Amino acid sequence: MQHIWQTIQIGFPVLLVHLGLTIGLFILGVFVYVKLTPHHEFKLVRENNPAAGLSLAGVVIGMAMPLAFSLSASVNELDILLWGLIVVVLQLLAFVAAHVVLKDLSKRIENGEMGAAWVLFSFNIALAMFLSAAISG
Repeated sequence: MQHIWQTIQIGFPVLLVHLGLTIGLFILGVFVYVKLTPHHEFKLVRENNPAAGLSLAGVVIGMAMPLAFSLSASVNELDILLWGLIVVVLQLLAFVAAHVVLKDLSKRIENGEMGAAWVLFSFNIALAMFLSAAISG
């Protein structure tokens, strides 16, 4: 039992640092995404726009999934930071590409069009799955 307690005492601070770095990268990624899009996700969600809610959910899951895989594949704080930044940049580029390919997407989400939101949601999740698999290699 004493061995288990010692392991927790040593490992818990490491867990907090690794988790803190990953959550910080997650918040950074979502914040930058929200600033990049022409529509205002949080405002639209507060106004009860379901398309904006679904779109934002795709961003949150799409950012969290590859960061989680990056965290599990990393060996130290620098590894988490570098791979996490790579993941955030790649996901942001993918989100921008989805907005370029799916023309008038922001306007359609502002108008509450669920079809557009589902397409964006599925793009975000699919890209997150591909990136997660590539990281876990």
